[in-house]
Amino acid sequence: MKYVVQLYVGGKTFNEEVQAISPKDARETALARNPKAKVVAVNVSFK
Repeated sequence: MKYVVQLYVGGKTFNEEVQAISPKDARETALARNPKAKVVAVNVSFK
């Protein structure tokens, strides 16, 4: 399933699209790609 993880770093927010089996897995994948970021939200993408 595709998830959109909203991240915050350096005073800005941005979205990271990841393929994952659960929201927890999506959060871990996004943080692995952006280790200094903080997770704001994790949502399912139906696009």
